[in-house]
Amino acid sequence: MSANLDNVLLLALANDELDKFLVGEPFYFQEAKNDYEEPQNIVAAFDLLVLRYWQQTRDPQFPVRWVTALLKILATYPDRNRAIYVAASWVWYYRFCLSKKQAQPEGLYADLFEVDMGAVALALQRQLELNKAELVQDTRWAGGSWNSQNGQNGLWGPLMRTALVVRDKLGGPDFVPANL
Repeated sequence: MSANLDNVLLLALANDELDKFLVGEPFYFQEAKNDYEEPQNIVAAFDLLVLRYWQQTRDPQFPVRWVTALLKILATYPDRNRAIYVAASWVWYYRFCLSKKQAQPEGLYADLFEVDMGAVALALQRQLELNKAELVQDTRWAGGSWNSQNGQNGLWGPLMRTALVVRDKLGGPDFVPANL
């Protein structure tokens, strides 16, 4: 990993712009090496930056800052669908990593921080409920026809699959909307 990658997260923290890192705004964007676009390469950003930062610093404020930044994007980010999509992806990948920690106590995620994601789940659930119609119409990222049933459900379908996996297979938190 290059020092430049380290500096992206460090700069976001120093500039109080962790929210911009989470949504993948330019400069804080980590490109996905996939066949499709993503607003942020969450897997790489988490493993190469967040996890590494945590392992190197054990910054006791970081887990709370991370949750606070997720809540901030859900409450204030202008592109509501992007905020919902990345927040759900961050929650999913964090819970996936925690499941790896439990399965392999000596593995890569052995010392991953544990933080209550309940407030994020509630905010995410509320935003999903409020923005369903817009999410169904949004064909960006995983909402593209390549990932939707009959190309008809935009981001809503992938977000519902993510919410159900987090709740049913990764131990929560539950952000499945009432209007599923």
